[in-house]
Amino acid sequence: MSSAAAIKNDVSKLMRPPVRMKVSDAANKFVKVRTASGGVGPYDPSVTPYMVEPMNCLSSRDYEAEIFVGPAQSGKTQSLVDAKVGYVIKCDPSDTMILQTSGDTARDFSMRRMARMLRNSPELGAELAPGGKNDNTFDKVFRAGNILSIGWPSINQLSGKAIKNMLLTDYDRMPQDIDKEGSPFALSQKRTTTFLSRGMTLAETSPGFEVLDAQWTPHTPHEAPPTRGALSLYNLGDRRRWYWKCPECGEYYMPPPGIEGLSFKYDKDLFGVTDPQVHGEYGAICSANGCIIDEKHKKEMNASGLWVPEGCEIIDGKVVGDRRKTKIASFWLPGIAAAYQSWLSLIEKYLNAQREYEVTGTEESLKTTTNVDQGAPYLPRRMQSDIVAADIEKRAEKSNKHKVPEGVRYLLAKIDVQKGRFVVQVDGYGVDYECWVIDRFDIKISKRTSDDDVTLLDPASYIEDWDLIIDQVIKKTYELDDGSSRRMSILATICDSAGQPGVTANAYSFYQKIKRLGLTKRFFLTKGIRPKPNANNPLVKKSYPDNSGSSARKANAKGEIPVWLLNTTQTKDAVSADLKRTDQGRGFIHFPDWLGNWFYEELTVEVRDDKGWDNPNKARNEAFDLFSYGKGLNKILLIEEKRKELNWDNPPAWAAEWESNSQIDIDVAATAVKPKRRRRGTISKGVTL
Repeated sequence: MSSAAAIKNDVSKLMRPPVRMKVSDAANKFVKVRTASGGVGPYDPSVTPYMVEPMNCLSSRDYEAEIFVGPAQSGKTQSLVDAKVGYVIKCDPSDTMILQTSGDTARDFSMRRMARMLRNSPELGAELAPGGKNDNTFDKVFRAGNILSIGWPSINQLSGKAIKNMLLTDYDRMPQDIDKEGSPFALSQKRTTTFLSRGMTLAETSPGFEVLDAQWTPHTPHEAPPTRGALSLYNLGDRRRWYWKCPECGEYYMPPPGIEGLSFKYDKDLFGVTDPQVHGEYGAICSANGCIIDEKHKKEMNASGLWVPEGCEIIDGKVVGDRRKTKIASFWLPGIAAAYQSWLSLIEKYLNAQREYEVTGTEESLKTTTNVDQGAPYLPRRMQSDIVAADIEKRAEKSNKHKVPEGVRYLLAKIDVQKGRFVVQVDGYGVDYECWVIDRFDIKISKRTSDDDVTLLDPASYIEDWDLIIDQVIKKTYELDDGSSRRMSILATICDSAGQPGVTANAYSFYQKIKRLGLTKRFFLTKGIRPKPNANNPLVKKSYPDNSGSSARKANAKGEIPVWLLNTTQTKDAVSADLKRTDQGRGFIHFPDWLGNWFYEELTVEVRDDKGWDNPNKARNEAFDLFSYGKGLNKILLIEEKRKELNWDNPPAWAAEWESNSQIDIDVAATAVKPKRRRRGTISKGVTL
């Protein structure tokens, strides 16, 4: 039981006014943190000098809210959240809530961060009220009666409570609309309204959303691009940006968020930091006079750096001018200023992500390093330039129709099942998946055609129509364009298994026939899916449909037929990236001059939004789909052979150079199915466009 003196002391804390001390000074005096050596020492503001001003704004009555956007490894959470909690406990006892992204992260934050800080900081730990009920995972009660709550974004957490300090951490990873009541920031501000200028709502985060307008240009020097999340809130504040004094020319300049603030050289074909050029020369770019600054100056530049609000400037080392009139203090720190992250590390992460993009066409790693490491919002590659059919058509190359050009190592066929036809495209792939269009044709004439009558194909109704695929696609060969009369076989075919009612059932039945013929290594069924945005889904995934328990499904599958689920968002992102390539090499697509404008129109009718690719006008898009199938089939071949990547210097026999390629046979006759001579008023079989 507490003594009368102790109770009197605790009650007196409720009555006393806040201690007049800056948050940064309180953190240095009371907050103990883990040091680099593994020990415990006082929080040192000089390690992250760019955090001092944002920390001190948290106790200023000039502001009701603060927004801090910056990279990881900058010390922002420790300086803004941990330090503010320490200040509240010792200097301004008041109810405070830390809002984490979810219940799990709130629990982890409480146990790993808050509990350890209170344990390592004796003066703070001593302020906890006695009794186990006063120190639990999500609520901590102090002797002065104030409560520290650790919660997550939900309407229950953010309604019906008057709380003086709301501290939102990792804000851009939170849902931006909670139960259709508003953003976490807006709901948090309602909790602090009762306290007027003494209340404070903080949102700190690294950027997490994409730029919404690729054509945007800033109206003022410190404006952030249009996006969601904390940067949109930053624009509502006084827009402070971090300025460095260049050690070379002595001028102050504003280092930009993003990789643009660094100068480095690299071999675009290597993409790796093993290239000695990267290690030999890199530095920050002084935008005032173009100086290249060595990283050894980073610490001193941070020590002398200044936060400059919109409307102000630096004259004689001092910030002067009229700042924006707002109750929100907002800060945006560039990644190259982060104290715990080297410039070389930034370059390495960017180049590794760039390499992944070049190989796979996926942008997730690029987005992550741009947001988290560089402290910048991400502008998707799909938005950086528009794809115009006429521009792609201009790249068409003179070629011998339907012959395999030098550089092709293997052929893949792709089939899109449409009403009344199979749409077929054959592409050749070379080193690093450089691609050549070899053939494009429709199979329109049914196997049921007689000499007296032409019957059109019906893939949804007649299983026998699918048999045409065997000779006209799977077993088809193409002559090499070297005059040797040698021919290259199609390595593998991928075929759509969805469409009109009846298509799936016939696709499954056809696969059973393929299995009996021993051709399953050369034929694969696929189905396109569009997963939820930001879901962690693979490019392709093998599935075994089982419809035996459903009377509503006509497709007869009992888990014995493999169907590859194709992530069309990722594959089409990759194709879109390839279409924008202008230099021959990895992923570049060669178009022959015999294709018509219709082909290029099919490549460009779809549009990309936050949910994936869409065909708003329902125009023909087979070319785009078929290239997408090719991305999937290349991945399937690697998976089937248990390979992570092809070693082009020592490839499998089917991807070897022509003299040792297993798909080339000089003795193979020209076995491609020849169409019947066209009779007037009829349609010939296997018409090649």
